[in-house]
Amino acid sequence: MSGYLIIGLGLLAQGLFSARFIVQLLQSEKENKVVSPSLFWQLSLFASLLLMIYGFFRNDLVIVGGQLVGYLIYIRNLQLKGDWNELPIVARLAAFLLPLGIAGVLIFGIDYNWDKFLDNPEIEGLLLTWGTLGQLIFTSRFVVQWLYSEKKQESLFPVSFWYISLVGAIIIAVYAIFRKDAVLFIGQAFGLVVYSRNLILHHATKLEKSMDILQKFKAYRFPALWLFTGFVLFFNLGNWEVTESSEARYALIPQEMVESGDYMHPTLMGIHHYHKPPMTYWITALSYKIFGVSSWSARFFLQWALLLQLWLVYKIAGMVFKNDKQAFFSALLFASFPTFIIGGRALTTDAYLAVFIFAALLFWLKYVEKKRVLDLMLFYSMLGLGFLTKGPVVLIVPVVLIVVQRFQGVKGNLGIGWHTLGTFLFLSIGLSWFVLLYIEDAQFLDYFVFKHTVQRFATDTFSRSQPFWFYGAIVLGTAFPWILIVLFNSKDCWKRNDRKVKWLLAWTLIPLIFFSISKSKLILYILPVYPGIAMLSIAVWMGLSKQIQKKWDWVLFAFQLLVLSALALSPLIEPQLVLSYKFYFLLVITASLLISIRVIPFKVIDRSVFGAYLFVMGITAASTYFFGSNAGLVNDQKPIAAFINEELSDKKHLWIYDKRMPSMSFLTDKNIISLYDGDESLNRETQFEKTDSWKDNLINLQELPGWMQQQDLSQTVLMVREKQLLKFPEKFPLTSFAHRKDFGKWVLLY
Repeated sequence: MSGYLIIGLGLLAQGLFSARFIVQLLQSEKENKVVSPSLFWQLSLFASLLLMIYGFFRNDLVIVGGQLVGYLIYIRNLQLKGDWNELPIVARLAAFLLPLGIAGVLIFGIDYNWDKFLDNPEIEGLLLTWGTLGQLIFTSRFVVQWLYSEKKQESLFPVSFWYISLVGAIIIAVYAIFRKDAVLFIGQAFGLVVYSRNLILHHATKLEKSMDILQKFKAYRFPALWLFTGFVLFFNLGNWEVTESSEARYALIPQEMVESGDYMHPTLMGIHHYHKPPMTYWITALSYKIFGVSSWSARFFLQWALLLQLWLVYKIAGMVFKNDKQAFFSALLFASFPTFIIGGRALTTDAYLAVFIFAALLFWLKYVEKKRVLDLMLFYSMLGLGFLTKGPVVLIVPVVLIVVQRFQGVKGNLGIGWHTLGTFLFLSIGLSWFVLLYIEDAQFLDYFVFKHTVQRFATDTFSRSQPFWFYGAIVLGTAFPWILIVLFNSKDCWKRNDRKVKWLLAWTLIPLIFFSISKSKLILYILPVYPGIAMLSIAVWMGLSKQIQKKWDWVLFAFQLLVLSALALSPLIEPQLVLSYKFYFLLVITASLLISIRVIPFKVIDRSVFGAYLFVMGITAASTYFFGSNAGLVNDQKPIAAFINEELSDKKHLWIYDKRMPSMSFLTDKNIISLYDGDESLNRETQFEKTDSWKDNLINLQELPGWMQQQDLSQTVLMVREKQLLKFPEKFPLTSFAHRKDFGKWVLLY
């Protein structure tokens, strides 16, 4: 049997073990008491059998023996519930004989060195003893459950089962921390929630009337969503380094700010870089000052920006719908859009810009409702901070929505004087940095207004041109199937004459058309549109009949399984992909969760939204292992930087041929010299440089073809793309370097 299939069996078994407690907890919540559902024992039995088969192919008697006791207890519980005898006698005999046969073959058919079971050189003796103690306690819980059930002649969970589970999980979680095993820790951390909740249900003195699960947890469902999303966002955040080219650029500029102490004049690799206002750089620089310079700290406040977005969408939806469940669902759906997650995987300005746009909208809605001056001033302040983040684009969504409200007859009643004051506040904050630079140098006016505003919108100056339909395709893929649900019911939406639905339609469509007209297009430019899509989708979704909801629910489920299957099988399509067992484990857990919420009583109106969220969170967690294992495919230069830092620490200079690579400046302490030979990324804007010192680190080989021959190579490493090596014989003999190291598409010569 192939190694991949064997590992797949083990991962599937672990996923089913996790799923059984999800089933048990959700069923218990529905009935307001701790229950022992048949599906729990069926999943346990099947998972245990798979794990024994896994242990058989691994020749691991410990796994098989450890499962046998639990396996027999699972059968006994099914007998007590009256489900066992419903199986054909052949199936029952096979269920008993197969595990015994597997154990027999392993005991009598293989010679074991029993001393090695207690001698693991990778684990300290004390730690091994601690972990073994936790596992023994964990296993004993089912023995206790079996004895209690025999006494009652009914399949039940005694309160001691949950106490033992809690103690065992804590011990194993501590073991996982010392072993640095994230998967084991996650499994136990989830278990702690399940065991604790069952204890609360056991000791509840009053049983509330049965209601749907999300409604039952109304008081703390959003805090739970917020905390869990935060856990996923921060999970393994430093498992990959800054990626080329955008994130490396946004990470390096604040590093240079911190090193120089100049926070007004951003520089990139020693050359002034004024493409964006400085708010993102300032926030990142603050993180560096607190945590030190690293890829993790570069992304730290970025994750908080996403969490703020989630909270703001929840609050905005609450004001729009005046219904907490619709507000919660809107936030849940917004978090399930891949664009939300993409905004936090790599450092850019877009996530911070979205925070200020959403905050401005929230304060505007509060102003319209309560007519308070403070809310109006905060609205203008948020627009100013957004302008200081990415310029005039901050105005697009708020202006569109305010104009639509005016057409609908909705407006605040404060006079023009307060709006004049607010506009002054907006301009004072938003234009502050621009004005200071203009005072220094008048050419900044043309630079900001025309090159980085007009030309960015109307031309392909920055090589980001995409067809008009680009954003339509992006929304279809990232908001599937919700955007289709809206489109298929758009006629009914319009006939409803619901003012808030039309307002949400404007939020979705008008900015999308505006960005589609623009020549410069990147995925995250339309991030501010997605709260409108989420709220509009929920407004439509909750008005559909149950029959139609079920059809779309199956479409969504099929799509999720298709994506998970494609991810699991992707190495067969692209052999260069490296996917670790942790990646597969999290995919299995995700699939198990999606299946679990379908086999327990769960309202379809809730299940679809909740399932969409779980699906994206699972892939997000798994993706961190993908990024860490496939550096070359995600433009992460970690392996190259590590080799240079560890093996070539004596070298002073790093030459990079015909490519701007800010990540190498960020990840190494070498003197980076970029060798320009025609690549557009090295056409730097040097009109703001006061001296020619920048020319020491940016060499134009087309003007100075003999420069390399004149340099001392003893302190130099040359980094060049493999496909460009053929250019070198005519420019510089490769034999001048004694050593070569290949890193995928990159080559180091030294």
